[in-house]
Amino acid sequence: MSRHLLLFDLMDTVLVDPFFPAIRSFLDEDGIREWASLRRPGIFEAFEKGEISEREYLRKFYGDEPLPDHMPPVARLKKRMFGQVDFRPGMDELLQEFSHRDDLILGIASNYSAWYHDVLGKRPELNRWFDYFFFSCEMGVRKPDARYFEIIEESLATRTFQPENVWFFDDRPANLKPARQKGWQAHLIGIRSSDPADAPSIKDEVLQPLRRAGLI
Repeated sequence: MSRHLLLFDLMDTVLVDPFFPAIRSFLDEDGIREWASLRRPGIFEAFEKGEISEREYLRKFYGDEPLPDHMPPVARLKKRMFGQVDFRPGMDELLQEFSHRDDLILGIASNYSAWYHDVLGKRPELNRWFDYFFFSCEMGVRKPDARYFEIIEESLATRTFQPENVWFFDDRPANLKPARQKGWQAHLIGIRSSDPADAPSIKDEVLQPLRRAGLI
């Protein structure tokens, strides 16, 4: 029996990204644009690659200009983010079903900081359902850098997965190209919705390519 590895991006693929509800609870759209302009260039990417600690990230996030009173401190934003972490509609049911299959192995392949520990604390199901976790903060590189995908392949070198048996689901088109260059089956997650009524369509984005391959 051939085994297939299903690798999922985390935010906006498996989970609703908690950042956007959190910051929108503090700021309107104009405020969010102002917030982005105040961020120190490269600080977010450095944190996601594990180049700086959380303490340094919180301390250096904003630039050197005085911070407007209405801007939330990053620590406060983090607290709001992880007050609640939700699955995208239907994804929890789908992943639980996949986790019972002997021929489907699940993994996370995500650009994410050390805050992934907070995510796993809120969603312990992920530890039960997924066998592999690839986070940029521990790999030192972010998607779509080709090295990100090379590290995954190197870690799987002693396993039985052939490139054509690796499936990759991500919501950013730029991240699919290097996966396809590796011979992986890479598919875009394009539906941007957290409406429970869209659960069938959200699940179908994953199920349809698996059906076409005869895996479902």
